[in-house]
Amino acid sequence: MNVSTAVDVACIVRTYTPQSRRAAAAWAYTRSTVSQLVFASTASPSNAAKYMSHLADFAAWAHGEGVPLLPRHLLDPEVIERYIAIGMAASRDSTRATRRAILRRVARRCSPAAPEPPRPIAYRRVRPPYTAADVEGLLGLAAAQPTPNRRRTLRAILHLGLGCGLASHDLAWVGGDDVSPLPDGGVQVRVSGGTRPRAVVALAAHEDPLLALAEAAGQRLLIGGTLRGRRNVTRGPLADVVGGEDLPRLEPARLRSTWLLTHLQARTPLPALMQAAGLSTVRPLEDLLHHWPIDPEAARAALRAAG
Repeated sequence: MNVSTAVDVACIVRTYTPQSRRAAAAWAYTRSTVSQLVFASTASPSNAAKYMSHLADFAAWAHGEGVPLLPRHLLDPEVIERYIAIGMAASRDSTRATRRAILRRVARRCSPAAPEPPRPIAYRRVRPPYTAADVEGLLGLAAAQPTPNRRRTLRAILHLGLGCGLASHDLAWVGGDDVSPLPDGGVQVRVSGGTRPRAVVALAAHEDPLLALAEAAGQRLLIGGTLRGRRNVTRGPLADVVGGEDLPRLEPARLRSTWLLTHLQARTPLPALMQAAGLSTVRPLEDLLHHWPIDPEAARAALRAAG
């Protein structure tokens, strides 16, 4: 808006006199708000005069209805529509349509943009578990890798996933010194950092492999390297896998699902499983239920015997 235009608009706003009886009667109350809206919504002198007329009557009606003379209340779409339907009931359709369009235009220009409602955090459904044949094939694939380092890395990913349910980001925190034997003969794996630090008791079938991998790693990470907490730790090792074209893709998320389902089928108490998995909701467990078909006869017997 240049200086001369601003002066013209200011002059129009300052010298405006409402023509309708309703607008004139309320002008002492509505003048400040109407002037504010015109300044905020147009830089055109011709529009300023037109907007003053439309807004003066609208604000007068709203004032009589008890609507606060603040832009956020006055320019509410429901208030505008109520004014068109009730406050202009005696006007011609063309007049009402014109005023609705102008009020909506002023509302778009003067009302602060409504904040976009927060989007719900997308829930990624749990990846399907591997079958027993899949697991056997993937372990064989790890043993068939061409170098000792690749064999150790893949075996670590497999045994930490299948034996402890560790996700990709958990693997970046497990060094050889985080795997320790327990007094009862079990093996515990500690996730020392990340979003869900915890200690997990490994499934018995994976105890010896994990102890051997830990001894070989020393204080290094089981999947290689010394920098704990680094991102995308499995991307390189999984991209370098040789062979396995006839097997399902090796994914830490599916290894974790396989571990979760193993515990569900073994009737591991849910509080213990959720703590070991670092879960704050049972939804991932619900996703796995359709991978666990139950014989109807066994279901009836279990339901009857539970009490």
